[in-house]
Amino acid sequence: MKDLMSAAPKLLDDLYENTTRPEHWPVFLEKIANLFHADTATLRLTDLNDPVVHHSYSTGFNQTINEFYESEGVERDTFREAMASSPLGKAVESTAVISDREFENSAHYQTVFRPNGNFYAMGTQFERQNGQAMHIGIHRPRRRGHFCRQEQNILELFSPHLRRVTRLSHLFADLNQALGQAHHALDQLPFGVWHMDANLHIRWMNSTAEEALAGHTYGLGVRNNRLRAFSGSGSGALRAMTRSLIENLSLIETLKLGETGACLVMMQSRRSGTELHIGRSAAQGFLCFLLDAGRPAHLNHSQLTIMFQLTPAECRLASLLVSGLDVNEASALLQISRHTGRTQLKSIMRKTGVHHQAGLQRTLLLCADTLRSPDD
Repeated sequence: MKDLMSAAPKLLDDLYENTTRPEHWPVFLEKIANLFHADTATLRLTDLNDPVVHHSYSTGFNQTINEFYESEGVERDTFREAMASSPLGKAVESTAVISDREFENSAHYQTVFRPNGNFYAMGTQFERQNGQAMHIGIHRPRRRGHFCRQEQNILELFSPHLRRVTRLSHLFADLNQALGQAHHALDQLPFGVWHMDANLHIRWMNSTAEEALAGHTYGLGVRNNRLRAFSGSGSGALRAMTRSLIENLSLIETLKLGETGACLVMMQSRRSGTELHIGRSAAQGFLCFLLDAGRPAHLNHSQLTIMFQLTPAECRLASLLVSGLDVNEASALLQISRHTGRTQLKSIMRKTGVHHQAGLQRTLLLCADTLRSPDD
């Protein structure tokens, strides 16, 4: 018992470390089987009402026998109902369900346990949700004896941790799915967008940015996962932009790229300095947009009118702002006065619910695919 108790904390560490790597469950099962001097262990997702195995991991099990159990043998599982009717997390030991003699004559022993060299079993359902249950089972040969009450106590110690890790795995799976969907959405944008830290290390980018930076199309590229400008003035400009944002000298920075009308727009991705962090500190981050007049982020004026009640004049100004122009440049192109341009800008910001031009440009940029003209 002392050996079991001393080994449990290390196994719990392994369990939590593999939260995001379910493919490593068999490794954990092998360790927990060894802990109980057993040869096999299983972790299964089953139906609470019908004899169906939805998913399983195992260690030490003959693959053919395991496949037979999942397809047919589960219907004759001697212990399935006993575990389903026991309190959640309560360990069930095989001799408490059926005598050794009766078990020897059972179909479950003859078709599953005996071919795999096992006789005694111990298990528990540690999660029940939406008509399904997760359970862990441990099995060993007859010569090693049945599982004692102390061993059941140890398995019950693992039960709430198995439940938490399972729920965390589901949360991480949902998060990864959401991130995948977000990356797919970003790849649909007609302009490049990426996120980087204050040292210009890129954390992620969409496919448009990846193509542009790989081809050094605008005098910008990536080396060792770090944004790089291929001119002395460009490198200095990048450092000046990040410094200005870090020191809150400005909320948005724009860099013209050559004579093509393309530009790089950089803004803070979040406010810094108020959060509590454990482990790696959250470095200052920047959202970067690579805009090119040759691949404009057109806005659908009718959608802008529906969503934000913008006037036609405000829609025209918004379309120029999203291309990287400032309000004075946009006003000149629209042949309106700077005063009129700034008045329209204030109205657009009020209607879109932002408080500064950086927020407006971010809103327009990240909405650009949704608001794109149907003809594009």
